Amino acid sequence: MPSMDVVLTQILVILLYIAVGYAAGKCRLVDPGQRKYLTTLCTNLILPFTILSASEQTLGWRQMADLGLSLVLMLGLFAATTAAAMLVQRRTPAPARVTIASLVTYPNCTFLGLPLCRALFGDIAILYNAVAMVAFNALFFTWQCSAFTGQKFRPRSLATPGTLATLLLIVMLMAGLHFPAPVQTVVSSVGSMITPLSLIIIGVMMSENRIGLILRERRAYRITLIRNLAIPFVAMLLLRWMPGDGPSRLCQLVYMACPCATLSSIYAIQNDMEPELAARSVLMSTLFFAATLPLILFVGMRALG
Repeated sequence: MPSMDVVLTQILVILLYIAVGYAAGKCRLVDPGQRKYLTTLCTNLILPFTILSASEQTLGWRQMADLGLSLVLMLGLFAATTAAAMLVQRRTPAPARVTIASLVTYPNCTFLGLPLCRALFGDIAILYNAVAMVAFNALFFTWQCSAFTGQKFRPRSLATPGTLATLLLIVMLMAGLHFPAPVQTVVSSVGSMITPLSLIIIGVMMSENRIGLILRERRAYRITLIRNLAIPFVAMLLLRWMPGDGPSRLCQLVYMACPCATLSSIYAIQNDMEPELAARSVLMSTLFFAATLPLILFVGMRALG
């Protein structure tokens, strides 16, 4: 179980990586076009390697069952959050209703949660990230994506490199298969790049926006409060009844406590559905994450440990 000193140290490391990206953006070392390219590189190439690097682990059936229960928990929490958000805002215009529901429901598990959880809990964090990705993709690219675009669900939208790598990882873990040592070295080395690169990308994204405008968006405060605090505390209550040891349950809690997913902002901007609110909410929840996560973990260590 990590101590609060370790948690705060890792948060500081994350902030320093983000600061590198922020400085690179402000100094025009990385422009918006290059940032989009790096995001694609990180998502489509490096993330699959990160996922597959967990194949070197050997899991028992009990651990596999715990991962399955974690998937059920995340799917249920995401679905319930979306339904509650849509119900509460039933009189809100559709663009704002859909965008806010997406912002409060989906966390930034990969770009922020994975680097932090891997540093705190080891490679087991990759497995829980894979679970979070399955739950995220299963709901975002079905209902949420259709709500943004107004189009019917297309099964091929689920066939992302990350999803395919996750399915391959599941097969390898269940069959007890492992890569040969040289291949595993390459997979692990490429996969480890996700920590600095994903955080630097977040820093560059922040440099493209004025902090003053972000802080003046009142609705973003409510979204941040729900995404960064309310949802994690609900997850904490549910995790108290879940099997597994303290670190595995805390790892799941960190994923649930991550700020708004960047993908929500991307779809809101592409479909002109409250794009400024979406962008500012993502950035605000990311800024406040450094303060809300220690509180969540402080309580979580006592409730789940």
